Amino acid sequence: MGDLEGRAEGDAKESRLILVDSSVWIDFFSSAPGRAGDELRRMIKDAEPFALTGVVVAEILQGLTRDITRMEQYLSQWEMVEPRGFRTYREAAAIFRLARSKGVSLTTIDALIAAIALEHRASVFTLDKDFSRIARLTGLPLYPLPAP
Repeated sequence: MGDLEGRAEGDAKESRLILVDSSVWIDFFSSAPGRAGDELRRMIKDAEPFALTGVVVAEILQGLTRDITRMEQYLSQWEMVEPRGFRTYREAAAIFRLARSKGVSLTTIDALIAAIALEHRASVFTLDKDFSRIARLTGLPLYPLPAP
């Protein structure tokens, strides 16, 4: 990955695997899901390839006060993509530093999710606006939210 700056913004159509962020899962589990939750429901029904990563699972589970075991069982059935080692964390730090140098504030978690997605050539399906900033800086492909 190396030089993050100056990449063209990624094309989600080229990325077959979709990394679903916690913001979409939260919408999916909402009593009144929006378009993102509906799209994830469609993806599940159509067996479209998507995955989670450990930090996304942690973000989902940390907000629960009940039905934790049931949620763990539900989430554990989906594909997991994980950091591939030291280089993933190095790239997450590079994404964070690049963003900061451009005046963009990110969380370490979002930088790590982006690094994991980039190394797995996955697009990110998210409602978090920080990822559009990351995409502009790094070429991270984003999964487009379907029109209403």
